[in-house]
Amino acid sequence: MFLPAQPIVDAINACPDLHYLTLTGNTLGVAAAQAIAKALEHHPEFKVARFSDMFTGRMKTEIPPALSALGDGMISAGARLSVLDLSDNAFGPIGVEGLVKLLQSDVCDQLQELRLNNNGLGITGARLLAKALSTNPRKLKVFIAGRNRLENEGSTALAKVFQQMGTLEEVAMPQNGIYHIGISALSEAFKLNPNLSCLNLNDNTIGAKGAQAIADALPRLKNLKSINFGDCLLKSKGARALAKGFKMNSTLLESLDLSHNEIGREAVMELIEAITPSKDSTDRLARVVLAGNSLGGAANKKTMRDRLGSCAELSDGDDSDDAADSGEDDEEDESDENSEDSATEDAQHSTLDSSIADIVKDITLDTSGVEEVETDVGRFLQEPTVANLDRLGSNAAEVIDAHLQSIREPSELIQAYVEATFSVAGLRGILAQQMFPRLMARAGEQHAAAWLLANCMLRALGLIKSESKDYKIRWLLPGCFIALADVINEPFFPAALRDTLKFFISSKLPTLPPDTRDVVEKHKMLYM
Repeated sequence: MFLPAQPIVDAINACPDLHYLTLTGNTLGVAAAQAIAKALEHHPEFKVARFSDMFTGRMKTEIPPALSALGDGMISAGARLSVLDLSDNAFGPIGVEGLVKLLQSDVCDQLQELRLNNNGLGITGARLLAKALSTNPRKLKVFIAGRNRLENEGSTALAKVFQQMGTLEEVAMPQNGIYHIGISALSEAFKLNPNLSCLNLNDNTIGAKGAQAIADALPRLKNLKSINFGDCLLKSKGARALAKGFKMNSTLLESLDLSHNEIGREAVMELIEAITPSKDSTDRLARVVLAGNSLGGAANKKTMRDRLGSCAELSDGDDSDDAADSGEDDEEDESDENSEDSATEDAQHSTLDSSIADIVKDITLDTSGVEEVETDVGRFLQEPTVANLDRLGSNAAEVIDAHLQSIREPSELIQAYVEATFSVAGLRGILAQQMFPRLMARAGEQHAAAWLLANCMLRALGLIKSESKDYKIRWLLPGCFIALADVINEPFFPAALRDTLKFFISSKLPTLPPDTRDVVEKHKMLYM
């Protein structure tokens, strides 16, 4: 639903007692967010912010300043949120930048629910989020962060924050690429959250080691009623560990999903016995999902159903119920304790890479007659000095432009133009004024260029960290900011890019190197 901001602003202004606002399904730019934020300044009673999926079609780099503006509006109002839902906004790590001030403010003193599902946070975003939440520890009851590729590092960072909270009742972190290391860190945190009642770690690699860590935490989680560990590669060893944990816990589980975990039938029976210690257990259990495991034939499933009752979901359908019961155990070979969760995806890929390397190691290429050609432009881009720039002559901008147009891949092309522009800008501002229009024109010719351009410029200016360890700023930043100040308000400069750069420059100003900060402070158009 694409709506202009004014009707929303009017509705907010007309509401005498605003407790709940949902902006889901809209597309908010920076200006619209600022207008809505201004209206929110008059509502200290505001408590529930449903802001999921509200940046449809917007550049990722527009989101941080928009979020920051909305946060500033709530801060000015003195609001006290109980619910903040920003799910399905794929803003990535830089989006967290726009949330930090809000999360650390008094607005979130009484925050009970934080929903960040499907935001593309990654490890970096998780670390930023953990830092923001730990600066002024919160007492959350609900934390949702599925589909964010948090991995071991991100989940471990958040686990430290969970330990400080001690109030969590629901945690959902499915599909995050977490292995047993991250699961173990989370399990330690869960021990300090005794009111935890709902836990969803679906589609992570818990494995036997992670299952044991969770089992060790179960005796302290007497309120745990719902568990979803589907698609977590538990196997029989992990299932047995959980079964022992359930027995020790005497938990009052109502829902358990362990589907598609390669669990053998004997281990499945141990699980069933653990969660049904008495005849009235079936009255308590509402749903037990064991589909996709090695359950055996019809006779075995009948035994399982008799024990579980109507809550049992033992297969994807009933077509397998009539299969012959061979009487043989479908357990997997568990002699290799590290088979299911010790090797990360990277390790598996490295094994494949090693195999390929063995095949090609004896191949020798004939390089006779081939010489490496180094151009003046290439030399300058690798080592941006005045001497190397002078070698390009009086029409250096045209020479560099012609050199870079041979690059076909859009992201590489835009990155190359950004780096070339700042290499020039760090040395000669006048020449940079010729480079910036070319940069905007070339970027505008590429698909999804707006986000790529903003990301490359923020990284080149040292305002966000590069995901590549090999990335190096070779240009002189003070000169780059001076040159940027000369062009940032020019008509050819995209307004959304201008707003994004100003937001990040303003927020990062105190942490810039002293010589760069001095330059920026003299050019207020860069951050005001």
